[in-house]
Amino acid sequence: MRRKKIRVIAWGGLGDILLSTPAFKALKQKHPGCRIIVYCPTKGHREIFRNNPDIDAIRSTSFFANPVAFTMYYFKWAKFHTFLYGHLSPSLYYRKSAKEIIADMFDVTLEDKNIRVFLTPEEERKAREYMSGFKNPVVLHITSRCSKNQEWPFNNWDKLIRSMPEYTFIQLGLKDELKVKQAVDLRGTTFREALAFIKHARGFVGVNSSFSHATNAFGIPGVVLFGPSQPEVWGHPNNINLYKPVRCAPCLDILLDSDCPYDKRCMHNITVEEVRAALLRQLEKDHIPA
Repeated sequence: MRRKKIRVIAWGGLGDILLSTPAFKALKQKHPGCRIIVYCPTKGHREIFRNNPDIDAIRSTSFFANPVAFTMYYFKWAKFHTFLYGHLSPSLYYRKSAKEIIADMFDVTLEDKNIRVFLTPEEERKAREYMSGFKNPVVLHITSRCSKNQEWPFNNWDKLIRSMPEYTFIQLGLKDELKVKQAVDLRGTTFREALAFIKHARGFVGVNSSFSHATNAFGIPGVVLFGPSQPEVWGHPNNINLYKPVRCAPCLDILLDSDCPYDKRCMHNITVEEVRAALLRQLEKDHIPA
């Protein structure tokens, strides 16, 4: 008997891809004999799924790489699943995790809600050796590619670092993101390298982003700053999620790419002292990478 094939197109940002990983585990548990094939439009998507035992094949969405699958999708000759949940305006209409929303789209229930990332022993070794050269390394990510309205006042990051001299802050992100003067600069590393650095850090602090989601894969204690989006949907239990909404929040699915007309008041409401206190509380925990 031929194995049932479940074809999935992985649209969305890197954070959405990370958030989808618990659903693939549940999908495999519900259909243990199935063959799950995931079609990815970018290298970053494929990097997240690499080595994932819940996925049988990772392929490109390109016509030239997969003309048969592309034609099947175009002419609707086979069923292709997607988990694009953004059109549901989750910040407005949901009070449950994005991971559960995605699971609902696959018609599965999550027994394990943790994000799943599988690093190689060599990736682990390199990250562990690099991070061992720093005193109390804390990973920092200050930019939201989803919405600039989710970003904290830039000068606050240096103030936070100066207030915690016993820790080394290591900044991850893309090269075009603003550099925090007091942080060690690791912007521009590959996404999988960044994931490995997160796993072998003492902790994490940053805004709601793909890297804040990645902490959940490794149980890293973190502090995540929320404003236009809310932790009920995009937060994780391993983090302290700081959220001080104003009357207009959450507005992520209203403003979209538009600038906040109120100067991101919800993000300004979160003080350096509050972030420092929360981060110290998290760093008191003993974290041993799995």
